[in-house]
Amino acid sequence: MFVRINQDRAANGLGPLQYDEGLAGIARGHALDMRSFRFFDHQSPNTGSLEDRLAAADFPTASARENLAEAFDVNRAQAGLLKSPGHFANLMATDITHVGVGVVRGGAADPRNQLFVQVFARPVPRETDTEAKQRVLERITQSRQQLGRAAPRLEPTLESAAAALLEDLDDEVSQASVRDVSESLLERLGSYPRPLTVIGRRMVASSEYEPERILLDQASVSLGLAAQVKRDEDGGRFLKLLILVSS
Repeated sequence: MFVRINQDRAANGLGPLQYDEGLAGIARGHALDMRSFRFFDHQSPNTGSLEDRLAAADFPTASARENLAEAFDVNRAQAGLLKSPGHFANLMATDITHVGVGVVRGGAADPRNQLFVQVFARPVPRETDTEAKQRVLERITQSRQQLGRAAPRLEPTLESAAAALLEDLDDEVSQASVRDVSESLLERLGSYPRPLTVIGRRMVASSEYEPERILLDQASVSLGLAAQVKRDEDGGRFLKLLILVSS
């Protein structure tokens, strides 16, 4: 089925996906679950949604999709998926890089069939707070260098303030909490010789970070940068980021 997936993508002018055993394990587990408990659905009474299964496996992704099929063999299963607009869209998606396939003998509807689960994803790295901060700084530096600008300077005063104020950002990094941090920053620093900008971001991982224009347009910038890798209520990883900018 993995071969078929890449053949079908190539026939539509798309590049191949890489095979991932971690995704395959998640797919296989869901196929076994469906067979054992005689259901056919993305939502499991035992393991929840695809996002729940990814979180339980500690498999962080920037995007994820899932296809299910029950058929006698691979070719019939894939043919049926290609005829379905939603499944076809998953097979031809451009926001994914990897796939894992789970296949078990015995269908939920007919024991002569097989159950097929395709899990597509764009994995992101597991990282520590320190690793996330370093990768964000490297991304800012590289983007500035591409524009012929000097590397940003980490300023100790702003670094200390960012580390202290990161916890004041709520986990959703709402505009209200960013405003609160801005007010706290002014109280903390008192008078400061240059204008300050506060940037708060939430994302799945540092690999998804793209620098804001204010970090690129100035001839020189000084930064305070703090990053925290956390888990949401479903167990999924996310990154909370606070950047203090002085130009």
